[in-house]
Amino acid sequence: MNNDLNEKTATEVTMKLKKINILIPALLITISSSAAFASLTLTERKVPTPAGISNELAQILENRQIAPALPVPTNNEEWLKLQTAFDAPGIEIANIALERLKVTYKEKQIAGVDTFLVTPENVAADYEDKWLIHVHGGAFVFGGGESALREAAWIANGLGAQVISVDYRKPPLNPFPAAIDDVVTVWKEIIKTQPPESTAIFGTSAGGNITLATTMKIQELGLGTPGALFVGTPAVDLKEASDSWHTLKGLDPLGQREGIIEETSKLYSAGEDLDNPLISPIYAEIDTFPPTVFISGTRDLLLSDTVRMHRHLRAADVEAELHIYDGQSHGDYINGIVTNLPESDDAIKEISNFFNKHIN
Repeated sequence: MNNDLNEKTATEVTMKLKKINILIPALLITISSSAAFASLTLTERKVPTPAGISNELAQILENRQIAPALPVPTNNEEWLKLQTAFDAPGIEIANIALERLKVTYKEKQIAGVDTFLVTPENVAADYEDKWLIHVHGGAFVFGGGESALREAAWIANGLGAQVISVDYRKPPLNPFPAAIDDVVTVWKEIIKTQPPESTAIFGTSAGGNITLATTMKIQELGLGTPGALFVGTPAVDLKEASDSWHTLKGLDPLGQREGIIEETSKLYSAGEDLDNPLISPIYAEIDTFPPTVFISGTRDLLLSDTVRMHRHLRAADVEAELHIYDGQSHGDYINGIVTNLPESDDAIKEISNFFNKHIN
């Protein structure tokens, strides 16, 4: 009798929901006896400048243009030419930032790995006897050489910290796991002279991916782990496109996943499974992990990757903070290196507070 009543009730509910589906088609509700995935087609719409952001960020957004997609190189020679051309503007911006922020650097090999030692004009007391480790972004292929100094200078100046920026080996000549191996090598050297629990690793975009993957490799090797991580808008799923890759397309100068970015992922992974946790950290089984602070924005194509990784760590009861800035696209918080940007200052404050809590 109870089973009959339950079936009758379920049937009535389903019929009512079907009526709602008919009456309100704009909701695109689909009633089915089995799970289904729905694709939504959105009409073109105007997206205004967000309310509540700083005038400085508003100026950036209102003058922003989305560059057309670049053709995908077909061989190593073409990739290397694109790498050089792509990094040239980043090097110019780095030089402007270094002068503006009064940050200096020198090149140094650490255990055979190319690095930059980045020093602010005034080193804070908390960082006099330690170095932070930086892993640059750039879709795994770009962002090396002096171009890497942009984010390194931002953190060095903002925290008053000494920073080692790892100029890791990159595709097309050095795919996975070369970058991780290089950062691990530097890590082994650094923890010979300073406690791992007082040391942080940080990076944005592909650098966020490699920061997470390096930490997993450090755990796998049984080495002392970092006391904290800063992971900015990380690419954590090279296998599947997270939601914001679709929903925010057209708003972020990063462009789109299809084309160059998808091909850099393939170039980096070099035939390895894309759900390998050292390639796509979202697929890692997390037991313990260092405290991690994440940053992204509401117009960031990697917003969903960032949110997913934060929730993944929280599901394992890892201490993790997530800061989402309104209106910001991929890595916008770093724009404070070339102009006054309150949101950039705010991001520095959050990172500083997090590091003060965990490594200082």
